[in-house]
Amino acid sequence: MKTYTFITDYQGGTYISQQTADGLHGACQHWRDHIVSGRYIQNLDLHQFAEAFDADINELPPVGIDDVMNVWLFQLFIADHMLSVHIVLTDLSTTSMSEE
Repeated sequence: MKTYTFITDYQGGTYISQQTADGLHGACQHWRDHIVSGRYIQNLDLHQFAEAFDADINELPPVGIDDVMNVWLFQLFIADHMLSVHIVLTDLSTTSMSEE
């Protein structure tokens, strides 16, 4: 399983979460479920978010950022607001976190 980090900007707030999946599409589906399951993003209409995500994920999927490996951008318009999410394939196997 791969770990993907989702950095979401919505109405002036920044929200970060990580999802594990075999690929980008699966990670996006896990992220969607995470968002819909609770009040993770302030002022977000969860029903409108789910409808926008479901309508756009296959038609307008995340786009790779030019000249940057393993980074994608995905945007949704929800009512009069844009939700922008950067997705980064995060390799945790090279990271050692320890507290001393």
